Amino acid sequence: MTTATNTTTLENAVKSSPSTLSTLWKMAGSINLSIILLLLLTLDSLVGYFCLDRNPSLFRPMGDMGLMTWIDTYGRHNLAVTGWFFVLLALLFVLCCNTFVCTTDRTLRILRNRKQHSTARLLFRLAPHCMHYALLLILTGYLCSYLFSIVIPTQTLVIGSEYILPNQAGTIRFISFDPVTYNGERLYWLDGNVLSPKATLRLSTPHTEQEAVIGFNRPARFNGYSLHLKNFEPKTQGKMHRKTRIDLHVRKDPGVMLYLAGLILFSFGMVLYGCEWIFFREVSKK
Repeated sequence: MTTATNTTTLENAVKSSPSTLSTLWKMAGSINLSIILLLLLTLDSLVGYFCLDRNPSLFRPMGDMGLMTWIDTYGRHNLAVTGWFFVLLALLFVLCCNTFVCTTDRTLRILRNRKQHSTARLLFRLAPHCMHYALLLILTGYLCSYLFSIVIPTQTLVIGSEYILPNQAGTIRFISFDPVTYNGERLYWLDGNVLSPKATLRLSTPHTEQEAVIGFNRPARFNGYSLHLKNFEPKTQGKMHRKTRIDLHVRKDPGVMLYLAGLILFSFGMVLYGCEWIFFREVSKK
């Protein structure tokens, strides 16, 4: 008797599970949920603005040490100030799920009715949904960057010195510094100031060797790591007799490929969207 009862209960659970999943899917894709999430995000961001403005020193290290390390140190020990950030992460996660469900529902509906449209029209209708998926990819890339990036504290190098990457992945040697300085009369107060620092690095592994020039907004990639110029000295031509140094920021970021995939997909959607707008504008004129 007990066995028969258990079997019946299991069968009822199996039968009801598709209905339960369908209900959860509909709830996750609700437009009402989207509106509520956006309102909560706005409110949380407002709170975050004041917390950031009054306590910048708590959040500044996040970019240098990675999210998990920041949570273990600054984050969980200052919840009165950092709590809004954890709420922000939770709300963004739910919003991403909501966007994914909504976009997938609409995409599947378009694909089911694909025979009613030409290939061009089908692509045009999929364009905005491509951009939604692209934004999800970019946000996922940011999350991967914060969760799984290897962030090496700032390394100060002088000409001739070197830094060895973790696990003997390669050697970075600072070999020369050739900045572009301002030499003119119009902005006389900038005369001799460095406008564009250019540091030349020799990047070597047991099998390869290459040179790379880095500057502000001009990083170099080496063996999976990215090398960023964070600071340098001297900053004026008159102080060039001082010992030249650079502050190097080194990180290994697995989210970069997701950014690139998201940007490519977003660009593809934008091109399709622009073609649709131009095409149907011309049709309406005719």
